[in-house]
Amino acid sequence: MKKEILFTEGKYTIQRHHGIPKEAMQFLERIAWGNEGAIYEHKNTEEHIKLIKNPMLLGVFEGDQIRATAVFSITTVATQEKHYNCNYIRYFASSKEIRGKGVMKKFSIKVMELIRDNEKEKTIYFACIEKANKSSYKVVESAGYSSIGTVKTLGFSRFFPKRNKEITQISSTADKEEVLNLLKKTYENHVLTQFDSIFLNNNYFVLRENGKIVAGCQYHRAHWVINNMKGFMGKIVMNVVPIIPILNKLFNPKRFEFLAFEGIYFLPGYEQQLYSLFEGLLAKEKLKSSMFWLGKTSPIRKSILAKGKLGMIHTFLKDSDVEVLASFKNIDKTEIESLRSKPIFASAFDYI
Repeated sequence: MKKEILFTEGKYTIQRHHGIPKEAMQFLERIAWGNEGAIYEHKNTEEHIKLIKNPMLLGVFEGDQIRATAVFSITTVATQEKHYNCNYIRYFASSKEIRGKGVMKKFSIKVMELIRDNEKEKTIYFACIEKANKSSYKVVESAGYSSIGTVKTLGFSRFFPKRNKEITQISSTADKEEVLNLLKKTYENHVLTQFDSIFLNNNYFVLRENGKIVAGCQYHRAHWVINNMKGFMGKIVMNVVPIIPILNKLFNPKRFEFLAFEGIYFLPGYEQQLYSLFEGLLAKEKLKSSMFWLGKTSPIRKSILAKGKLGMIHTFLKDSDVEVLASFKNIDKTEIESLRSKPIFASAFDYI
């Protein structure tokens, strides 16, 4: 695995790794995410990281000890017929040894300088920060990023999800091409659109009527451990819900297993079929809860909310908004303003 030392100051170095080294995997497995809001741990992190497209690690090292990370996933995003190089920054984390000492803020600015300096193409850099995580927000903002919009977290749950024998898996090349064409049309006016995780593990499923796809989505299984949730409702969810027999089937903070949906499609007027698809996939995987993410101004979100009941898990997640902060290179102001005005596309894979 190729490694470069990009910058040295005092006892710290910034290293670039093409791929994710083992010590970074181990570091990220130990991280509890969040700060002022919910605090949670991602399980199966190593398995998930191995599926990231073109990962590049920028790490702050003290000697041979890793102290901070930012993983850049390099891809192409689209809006309408325009395509842009894109660096999605995830796993933005620091160790307790440097937290609160200003090291992360200082080196975040330097990392962005190093990444951007030699870029000649139109490029978007973005990171997703929970609104409640004010300290991380300030660090990313200090590196030259600003908000381009909000992504809403939605939950879907059923206490007794029903199987649906009409659900079919997308597996053939022709069917995949059909789905991609539907998704491109559905999200053509969104920004940051990419379908890198669609068909992962062959987990895209649809409902058809008279041979026509009327609802579809990709799912990923996820496993989190929730250590804390903010506010009065958070205390109820953390301390009361787990001891109530029916409710703890929806949410167990010590082992919260759920489906994460993305690439959501429905033919206008068939929103109820999408709900049936969600429910059938929960039944298939023997789970009760799921989550998905959609831009606040996305018409897809508005249609879903207007046509049915998402279930109790959604009430636990209402305040879990995510702010998308972006920086641009070689893109003029008029084009940037046009991008800012559009609904944000969100891939569930990037949030779990």
